[in-house]
Amino acid sequence: MNYEKYEAYKTMKQNLSKSLKTDFFYQAIFIEYAIIEDRCASCLRYAGVKWKDSKGRELKLSDKIRKMKGNPAFEVPYVRKRITIDLLDRIIDWKRERDRLIHSLASIPYNHENVRLVAMQGNEIVKELDSKVRSVNNYHKKQATDDNCGKQTAGV
Repeated sequence: MNYEKYEAYKTMKQNLSKSLKTDFFYQAIFIEYAIIEDRCASCLRYAGVKWKDSKGRELKLSDKIRKMKGNPAFEVPYVRKRITIDLLDRIIDWKRERDRLIHSLASIPYNHENVRLVAMQGNEIVKELDSKVRSVNNYHKKQATDDNCGKQTAGV
């Protein structure tokens, strides 16, 4: 287990909770986006799907989602049941709203209710995605372990 990553996630989730409770919704949205990006990268990585470009830079969230929608590693029934097209579409819809808010940050008047709604939706997506990715990553770890055991015993 990567304890640095665990501690970073723990801190992010605490900060997300505090942001939502104290109406710092833009801060919550930034944290949610970071978590969603990381969870998607993790899911691709465990599935053995390329999540970085040729220069070693992480793909954009929309490209990660596209891969999760169309890559055969995500068509396995166990995986697709958890990482559904509906969930991926909700992430894309949420990202569009998030982008619109970010690009109109200085707009007047400030629409507190709309920003709150996007933050709350993002929080729900984070919770669901985190749970589903954990399950799918465990599935891929088990598959890799089973494959390695099969390879080791094949030559015996």
